[in-house]
Amino acid sequence: MDMLKGKGAVVTGAASGIGKAIATAFIEAGASVVLCDLNAKALDEATRELGDRAIGRVVDVSDEDQVEGALRAAHDRFGSLDVVVNCAGFGAIIPLTELSADKWRAVHAVTLGGVFFGVKHGARIMIEQGRPGVIINISSVNARQPGEGQAAYCAAKAGVDMITRCGALELGGRGIRVVGIAPGLVETPLTRKELEDPAMRDLFLSVIPMNRAVEAEEIAAAAVFLASAKARSINGDTIAIDGGSLTRGYPALLTGLKVAS
Repeated sequence: MDMLKGKGAVVTGAASGIGKAIATAFIEAGASVVLCDLNAKALDEATRELGDRAIGRVVDVSDEDQVEGALRAAHDRFGSLDVVVNCAGFGAIIPLTELSADKWRAVHAVTLGGVFFGVKHGARIMIEQGRPGVIINISSVNARQPGEGQAAYCAAKAGVDMITRCGALELGGRGIRVVGIAPGLVETPLTRKELEDPAMRDLFLSVIPMNRAVEAEEIAAAAVFLASAKARSINGDTIAIDGGSLTRGYPALLTGLKVAS
């Protein structure tokens, strides 16, 4: 499959989980990819595993200069920057009344700020090179569904969705598409530890009509499609890949666990 043959791409949060799955799928589709992550060891392992068209770069996405540097390095190395995937992000399960200002700022600096910097500088480079591109922001069902103990994460992901819409509005006329993917429950290194708790797993599966978690490879397949010419009229939308969980409510991670115990 060569849907992205000859394309130059950057994926943040790419050392593991959804980001790594996307980088892998991009390379399989013919692209060359700069993988960005803070975890240098995991990043080195991922790039060695993915071969010659994978380049690792340690990047803190909360630092605007580092994000811009990675995007420009990809452009210089590949000759063009065609696709940017803003995947890096994290959250914390803390009751709103106990959420510290430092934790609030940390979640937003990475989960929202990193996306803003990726869209801003990805678009600038695409405009400068005179070659249209695609920017994909990894959102979450939590952009639409409130979750107990997740005020910082939910607010950040809601902001990601609005950056996607604003970016599409402002950049579409220049041939740059900005789109999003909102995963539901995905088993990744970040979620696996929590899902090892049977009560937590049952809470999540109880609100998913398909009664299973999404696989990271399913998110990656959607990213390949959105980055390709086959999706050339999709702009400004965020596609949910969640097994239908948005048809119900989000699991009660605080009160629900107390009841279960």
